[in-house]
Amino acid sequence: MNALALSRYSFTLRFAADTALPPFVGNTIRGALGRSLDNLGSPAYEKIFKIDSVESIPNPYTVSVPYPSKGFYRKDDTLTFAVTVFGGARGWGSDIMWAARNMCAGKLSNCVLEGGGLDYDRMWSDNGAETIPRCEELTINFLTPTEILSGKEPIREVDFNTLIDSLFGRIGGIIDNYTEGEFVIPYSLFARRPFVKAEYNLRPINFQTSGQPIYGFLGAVRYLGDVTRYLPYIDLGSQIHMGKKTTRACGEYSFEI
Repeated sequence: MNALALSRYSFTLRFAADTALPPFVGNTIRGALGRSLDNLGSPAYEKIFKIDSVESIPNPYTVSVPYPSKGFYRKDDTLTFAVTVFGGARGWGSDIMWAARNMCAGKLSNCVLEGGGLDYDRMWSDNGAETIPRCEELTINFLTPTEILSGKEPIREVDFNTLIDSLFGRIGGIIDNYTEGEFVIPYSLFARRPFVKAEYNLRPINFQTSGQPIYGFLGAVRYLGDVTRYLPYIDLGSQIHMGKKTTRACGEYSFEI
């Protein structure tokens, strides 16, 4: 059995004056939270935001923001965002709350934190996945730019096997590095993949933000085939996001069955 504990915090900023922000505001939120956490002088900054620079080790958090953002916010407009932390990083919840209360500086200096707190603590596991009712139609809605590489090149369409391989890689990196367990893929899921047809309604999206190019896609994919046994991992992926730059709010999706 694979397992991962998650905590999600949501916050609302209110603008005290007219303010222009980049259209991809996830990068701004991430930077403001990181600076605030660093100013706190807590080990949480090193443990969450600035882990060892090893590409195969993901950070133990994601940022969720609306996309696209408004770009220009008038006085009294609001901006809501969320931070989800995984595994051992959940122990720094009070530091994350402090950082959110003190992040309104720099590009966000015209903001005040209007409210926020813990949405949920959840323990995810794939135990009992064999009992899920059969599912032969799944739609993934990519809500924010999603960047997945094949080799070193970004892909523009994500077939079902590529989706699952990307999810397994990310879930494994998180469980192996931030829990006491080790991610184990059931043999049947790895060796006997079902035939799944994909119907794409995606559009490519490329832009530059604070020195970070984003080469990804947005939209929906409808998968037709027996995807039943993969649903627990797809559910987890909707909370931890997928692909690259998830700490900048990339790779968020919802799903329908």
